[in-house]
Order: sequence, then C-alpha cells, then structure tokens
Amino acid sequence: MKRRDFNKALAILGSTLTVPPLLTKKGLISPAGATVSARAYAEARAVVAGEVDYAVPAKLPTVINVFMYGGPSELAGNLSNIADINANSQNKYPADMLRATTNNNGQITKNNFWAAAGGTIMETMIAAQQMTLYRTVNRIVDDSKAHRTSIFSTQIGGLNEEMPGMGTTLAAILRAKHPDYQDVDNPPLLPFVSMEGETVMYNIGDISLPLPLRPVSLDNNFNNPYKRIRQTALNTTSNCGANLTDNCDQLLDTLAKNTSATFAEKYSKVVDAFNKRSELDLFVRQNLGEGGASITARVPNNAEFTGSFGNNLKAAVLLAMSNPDTALITLSTGGLGGWDNHDNAITGYAARMQNLMSNLQAAMNMLAQPTNTLTDANGNVIVNSSPARNDVIINCWGEFGRNVNLNASMGWDHGNNMNLYTFGGNGLGGRQLGKLVGKTERIGTSGQNRQFTSPTGDSYQFEPMCIASSLYSYFGVLNPERMSANEDTRAPAGFGAINEGAASEFVP
Repeated sequence: MKRRDFNKALAILGSTLTVPPLLTKKGLISPAGATVSARAYAEARAVVAGEVDYAVPAKLPTVINVFMYGGPSELAGNLSNIADINANSQNKYPADMLRATTNNNGQITKNNFWAAAGGTIMETMIAAQQMTLYRTVNRIVDDSKAHRTSIFSTQIGGLNEEMPGMGTTLAAILRAKHPDYQDVDNPPLLPFVSMEGETVMYNIGDISLPLPLRPVSLDNNFNNPYKRIRQTALNTTSNCGANLTDNCDQLLDTLAKNTSATFAEKYSKVVDAFNKRSELDLFVRQNLGEGGASITARVPNNAEFTGSFGNNLKAAVLLAMSNPDTALITLSTGGLGGWDNHDNAITGYAARMQNLMSNLQAAMNMLAQPTNTLTDANGNVIVNSSPARNDVIINCWGEFGRNVNLNASMGWDHGNNMNLYTFGGNGLGGRQLGKLVGKTERIGTSGQNRQFTSPTGDSYQFEPMCIASSLYSYFGVLNPERMSANEDTRAPAGFGAINEGAASEFVP
C-alpha cells in the first residue's frame, strides 16, 4: 500500500471519529472535501488496523523533543578521533583539545567528551544513568546535507516532504488505536504542544485531526490560549460588574450556552467546544499558573535553569509534570544561538553546548522531585501537586552533522554523522540509559575541506529518520518502520526504531 493512500486512510479515520452521528446521515466529509461512504470509513479503519501493529503500553510516556536547528557538530560528545582529526585538518585545534582533563587542564574527558562544551555534565548524567548518547546517527539514504531537506526528513521521519510531521502521525495513530484517544466526550487535555510556534513536527500532510488532538502553541509564561480576550461591548463595568474577569467569563459562558441551546442537536460540537474551553482554561490556571506565576515556586533548588532556552525547557518540564495527558512537547534551542558554525566555531559552540547541557541536567533534576500543591492567601488551589516523573523522555538532536576539520574560516561546514542525546524515561519498559553507543573513525583526504567521521565497520548506526520511529514505538506501535516506508527504491522497508539494546562503546 502506498504511503499517500495510507495517510488518507488515517485522515478519514481521524476525522470521522470526531463526528460519529454523521455516519448514519449524509455520509462523511474527508479532508479533501469529498463525501466518503460508511463503507469507505470501514475500509479505512481496516486498512489502519492491518497496517499498524499496535499494543497498548502499560504506561504512556511524555516526550519532549528538543531540536537543534542549524546542524550541530558532534564534537561536544565525540572527541574520540580528535588527534587524527587534528593531524589532518586544514587548521589546527587548540592544544587543550588534544589533552585529557587529567593532564594540564585538557578538554578530553574520561569518555571522550569535550569538557567545556557540556562534557563534564554529560559524564555526570551518564554515570547517573539519566542519559544515553548515540554517536552514530548516520544518514546514508538521500544524504543531501541541505538544511531544508534534512530538517523535514528528521522531523517527519521519512523522505517525502509532503508527509505529515511525526507529531501529527503519532496523533493519528493514537486516535485509531488507543482507547484514551477514542473517547470523543473525554479527549486528553493538551496532548500535543509546541513551545516553538509553527514546526515541521506538526505538519498536517494528508492527515486531518479533530480539534482536541491538534497542537496548541504555548510560551514559557503559559499565557493562557483558552482565556477570552474581551474586546466587545460586554467589556465594561456596567455589563460585567467590578470584577471584570470572573463576571465577564460567567456572562459570556451563559450567553454562549443559551444562544446555542436552541440548536443543541444540530450544533452539539459547538456546545461541546464551549464546555471544553472552560475546562482547559481552568486546567491552565490551576496546573500551570498563567503568566508564569507558578514556575519559580515549583522548581527545586538543584534545578537551575538559565537563559531563554532554559525558561522554555523549564516550562516544558512543568507541563509534563502537571499533565500526564500531554504526549509530545516540541521546542527548539532558540536563545542559545544557531548551530550553523561555518566560521569561528569553537568558542561560541562550546558555550552553547555548556548552556544546553546545564539546562538539560536541571530538567532531569526537576523531573526527579515531586512538587507540592500551591494555594493563594484564601486557600484556593493555584497549582496542583505533581509527582516525580520517570516516564518523561527528552530527545535532543539536529538535522545533520558537521565536518570535523577546521576550515579556512576556523569553522565546520555541513557534514553527516551526528549525535542523539536522550534522557529520562527509565520507568518505561525497554529504556536503557547510562550508555555511550557508537564508534567512529575519521574519513577524508588530509588537508582538504572534507574531513568527517563515519561509523566504524563494527559499530551500531542508524538513520536520523529512526528517531521518529522510536517515538511511535514509545507509544505502542510494533512496526513503526511502516510510517516511513517509501514506495520507491530509496527506503522500501522504511526506517525502524532505534535499538536501545545496541552494544555500548564502554561499560559504565
């Protein structure tokens, strides 16, 4: 079955599950606008059932995807070849990058991390089994090293830019397969969230989703997307009373419900939307604290987030801890600077990686500690308590890697091999943290601008598109490679999930 046909089947299924009464009336409306018969609906459901092998997991995780736009270098997590690289590079690396940390303040840590580029922090998290680092995310199929192409392929998990993003595909699969996502009357709260605005991870492609499963965009202050902005004649003291917020909400709710009551049968979804808005508004205010009021109070002392990226990550972790319904949160490393390091790379890159890893360590520390209920002076609950979470996975990666030689501008041009940093989720079956997976060797002609690393012949490696397949597998998909199968010869079998049991380069 072709990928496009499969997407359309998911689209029919995803849209029709939201309007079951229409099945017995005038037929179904597909995303393309064509009328779809009940038989076609049944066939679509059968197609999805046959194409996606699924088992409801014992526990649904929350996944935070952190994307490093611009193509980050692998060197923060891989100085294992630095002596050979330096001997063959166009320009020489600083002397301290060629020495161990135990020898005259060198930069090479025990496991060949770059100390000043977050390496010391990575050593701590590896030892604490909070993190695994994969060094050989190696793109072979359609290896263009172009930003747009690579961003799309790594965030949709396939080779065709018209495919839906991994978040949209996950939503459609859960809608089709998981009972919690099939309850039309009680859909999950904020299951898919972007903290970076519009993102390829939520590309629609051929899939249409019901409103509760579409992504919601939040900022790091949790400005409430469900709070009404009153710019009408109602927004006056005479109409709403002294307390404009509460009384205007009540007035608008009453007006909306009374107005739609006459048409309740015909416009039942509209009535439901009003009710759902109130529910989500209350959820954001009580669990997240609109305007960031609750964030500082809920952060433990050993979780020291810094900078705008840190604030975004802190907000994402707070959302994950507050709301088990949230399945996927996406954010970028905005605020750290870009990763397109073609010139003068070393100092800026090291500082960004140090900041990144420091904030990720703070995230892991925060997830490890429960938070208490917060109340206002009148005893009203402002923020509900949250337990520690060992079912939150944080994945961090980019669209491609970099060359490892220093070019004529003392930077790194586009390359291939890159790292995947994955954290947390050790309460989920199959997670194996505390590992360093993948061995590399330098490839290229000495002195030229094409020095790069490649997996050794005996090393485990995988395509970047496998990261999307791993996401689907976290949520119960048994054959996630089906989501990325391509009908041409480039990837007819698709890209499977990462093998978390792959051999480590070292024994921790």
